[in-house]
Amino acid sequence: MSMNILSSLLNMWRNFFYLALTPYKTMRKISQETDYVQIILIFVLVYAYFIYANIIRQKTFHPFIISTSSGISFFLFIFTFLLSIGFFKSIAHIFKIYPSFKKLLFLSSYSILPTLIWFFATSTLYLLLPPPRTVSILGQLFSFTFIVFSLTLLFWRAILLYLTLRFSYKAQFYTIVVSIFSFFAWFLPYSYLLYTLRFFRIPFL
Repeated sequence: MSMNILSSLLNMWRNFFYLALTPYKTMRKISQETDYVQIILIFVLVYAYFIYANIIRQKTFHPFIISTSSGISFFLFIFTFLLSIGFFKSIAHIFKIYPSFKKLLFLSSYSILPTLIWFFATSTLYLLLPPPRTVSILGQLFSFTFIVFSLTLLFWRAILLYLTLRFSYKAQFYTIVVSIFSFFAWFLPYSYLLYTLRFFRIPFL
């Protein structure tokens, strides 16, 4: 059992690494994956982030506070994640496309890597350089660097989202673009609702 988990862990990290170098080839490979342990490990990393973020923001190691807040955030992430997969699977039926849930699950799970990196980075920067930050040259340089870093990850996330639908739908570019725009037409109001309810300031997806 432990060797199987270790093998899944190594495969996950290898896929993570190659997603940055050759996203098209790697996402095509991931679309053929059948090892669900990798999905569990990715979700463990997401849960680890929520614990990490709550320790930093709450400035406490109190297990009840950390576990409660992290648990709620993780539950909302899982709910939103599955809701998103359900949305893409449902809207595909309009185009008479019937994508595999397994492919959507694996590809969607790996496509959140840029999101995971961004949230870990922002929480760490919050710890190392807490606001308010100065308007000095160094402060402006930091802001510029962070914006470039964020836009790079956003672009990477967009590519992985496109490839998720590309290998799940096996459809034309137009169909995929319409599906993505339809998704955001639903997702943005949903995210605003979570924001007004004070669950997420920025949705983790």
